[in-house]
Amino acid sequence: MTRTPTTLVLLALLSLSGCAPTRDPDLAGPSYPTDKPQTSVLDIQVVRTDSTIRLTNTTARAFGKSRLWINRWYSREIDALGVGESIELDQDSFRDQYGERFRAGGFFATREPQRVELVQLEPADGILGLIAVSRPD
Repeated sequence: MTRTPTTLVLLALLSLSGCAPTRDPDLAGPSYPTDKPQTSVLDIQVVRTDSTIRLTNTTARAFGKSRLWINRWYSREIDALGVGESIELDQDSFRDQYGERFRAGGFFATREPQRVELVQLEPADGILGLIAVSRPD
């Protein structure tokens, strides 16, 4: 059986469509609030693993419902972060304003993982910087 050039082009396009980034407008988050300046940096360490980030609140302040930002682009809500509490979040639960996931990487990843360069917490009263801790590879 011979395939025509048109059939080969269609097959190539179909195979590439499976590699496209997954956007889900229903899961889109807000855009970064550029009108709110970062007011301070808190002693809350953020450590990245292969597919999660872990926050440990070593401050004397508890936080209620807040939005956590990665690189001023991807975000997700958290219910609370108490004094001395640690929480672990899947990196792919962070979405941008278009519904695209943060590229966490991992064994089956088809694209290079994104770096976690800036992590911020947005409680009701502003934007606060957190400490992103690099782990040795």
